Amino acid sequence: MRPTTRILRALLGGAGAAAVIAGGLAATTLQAQAVSGGGYDPSQQGCSKTADRNDQQQSAQPGCHNATLQVNSGSGTYAQRWHVASVNSDQLPNGQSPHAGSITLDPGMGTGYALVFDTGTGSFVVVNPIGFATDVATWIIGGGQGPFPLPQQLLGPPPSSPPSVGVQQSSAAKRNATDLLGSQVYFGADDNLDNGEHDGVNPTDDHHKDARVANGPSDGGALQANTHVQGSAGDPASLIAENVDPTDPHDPVRAADAGTGACADGFCAGADTMRRKAYQGGCSTCADQSVYNDQNSTDWRSPDCNSGSTANQNDCGAGWQTGSEQGNIYQPYSERGAYYTDPGVFVYEDPDPQASPALPQYPVCELYAGTMGVWVCSMQVVPSPAAVSPPATGAEQVTTAAPHTARGGMRTQPVVHATPAVTAPTATVSAPAMEAPPPSTGSLPQLPVAPAATPLAILPR
Repeated sequence: MRPTTRILRALLGGAGAAAVIAGGLAATTLQAQAVSGGGYDPSQQGCSKTADRNDQQQSAQPGCHNATLQVNSGSGTYAQRWHVASVNSDQLPNGQSPHAGSITLDPGMGTGYALVFDTGTGSFVVVNPIGFATDVATWIIGGGQGPFPLPQQLLGPPPSSPPSVGVQQSSAAKRNATDLLGSQVYFGADDNLDNGEHDGVNPTDDHHKDARVANGPSDGGALQANTHVQGSAGDPASLIAENVDPTDPHDPVRAADAGTGACADGFCAGADTMRRKAYQGGCSTCADQSVYNDQNSTDWRSPDCNSGSTANQNDCGAGWQTGSEQGNIYQPYSERGAYYTDPGVFVYEDPDPQASPALPQYPVCELYAGTMGVWVCSMQVVPSPAAVSPPATGAEQVTTAAPHTARGGMRTQPVVHATPAVTAPTATVSAPAMEAPPPSTGSLPQLPVAPAATPLAILPR
């Protein structure tokens, strides 16, 4: 339903539209980051989980953004934080390209400011890169005669409505120096940039059961970096103990984190510096999964099962391989639990049934390299450094039975600690006494010392 060419159109169209929207300021930003993963959250985009529902193609929620670049500060939920500045592109009805948005600023003095604009041009903007390159080459070979061949698509058609721009003011909380602690830079975007695409779940289908499946558009994601330094300046040791923990493979640098990702046609790739939830399904009793070690293969993964339309929401039956696709998307959603990334780089298939997989099998061969070792096709081929690098010679790795809780309240896997190992004693064996004939030597040679064993602790999933 969403071929790779559509993803390329989204990137090209989003890039050209961003140039129109932000006067060139946001062109490079929107161009590069139409991604999935990295902690994307519809609420941080100003959108509800059903803003891009497939049964309301012409809807656009006020304040909902298909792309946003933000600088935030403070603690608490996103709504409670200080939204210092942002550049936003407004959500679109189907059939329009980005043309309206805002630039906001809150200096923390009690008043927020927003520059709201609309170029009036909402037609699809796309540039053929091969044709553009040919035109430029021809212009250069011709000695640069005449005007530069700027694509007419970038100029856009005549405005469908008069362009507008204005400044708005609103009351805001007054801030102080403590609110500067805990900073965030966030960029989020989704596939509504692609000509106003609406491909989220229809929440009213199957007697409103599918409302629980809705979690935003099918493709959307973020690039973000956060700081959250703990400890006290009066206790320098706490600044190290509470912010850095090399023994924790899920969050070794607690003072900051960063993550990003991308998905297309069910394939995902990304990088992260901490353990982060990538997806939450409807199964409350399913064990937590790592995206690179998915043990929950299912029979429902029909290529036609996705949220592109209400009809596709009902092509999720387990009998699709024998020609019977009938089945609601709620069933595969209810088979999925929580999926997490870990520090490192990874490639995996999207566990969300809203995605449109390019291949019928699930999951595809995952790849991962990071603090949890190296994994290929759900098999650990290189152990985690924390499991094979003892802090001292002769130490063995012991896994603590009880799981620990990482920042954000997420249950993580047990921490590996080191305990001293007992060195095998040296054994000396003597030959038994003999009457005749006498032995050629009085005793047998000393046996070599058995090396201390260092068993590998395999971290449970």
